[in-house]
Order: sequence, then structure tokens, then C-alpha cells
Amino acid sequence: MDVQTRKSILWDAFEELKNKWSVDERFLEQKEEEPTIDGLPESRVNDLMEIREKYQLDDLEFLFIVGTAVGLYQGQKHIKDLLQKKMSTINEFVSSLIGREL
Repeated sequence: MDVQTRKSILWDAFEELKNKWSVDERFLEQKEEEPTIDGLPESRVNDLMEIREKYQLDDLEFLFIVGTAVGLYQGQKHIKDLLQKKMSTINEFVSSLIGREL
């Protein structure tokens, strides 16, 4: 298979991954109780294996997708943690102003 075709397949796999793992309100509300495999939730690892099979990725291509997935997931997790801290601070501030817990 030529380089352009492989490159196109990798981009398609990445776009599918990005769409499946996009952040929404449910992600922000989820608890991190799912078992993990090397830092990724088990369901996310299953998604990666499905993508590997669907796009018939070789080891090097799969490694690229896994690295991208870990970066995407860790970035989303970091943003989630920051948002939760900010919301907690805002809730504390508002509660102190009105004198009761929200």
C-alpha cells in the first residue's frame, strides 16, 4: 500500500477516535471508577482495539494511534480536573456571599 493511502487511513482512524472520545457534559460528570490499563479506562482500550481491527493497522500505525489517544485522554482529564476545581472555588465563593451551601 502506498504512503498516501496509509496516511489517509491513519487520519480516518484518528478522526473516528476523536469523535468517539469527544468531551461533553456527561464526561465532566463521570466518576473515574472504571478499571484502567496503563492509564486508560478499559472501555477506551477496547475502542482502540476495535479501531485497530477496523482499519487493519500494523504495529507502528497502532502505536501512533495509541500515543495520540493517550494524549487526547490525558488532556481531557486535565481539563476536567481544572473545571471541577474552578467550579468548586466558584461554589465556595458564592456560598460565602449568600451565607448558605449551594
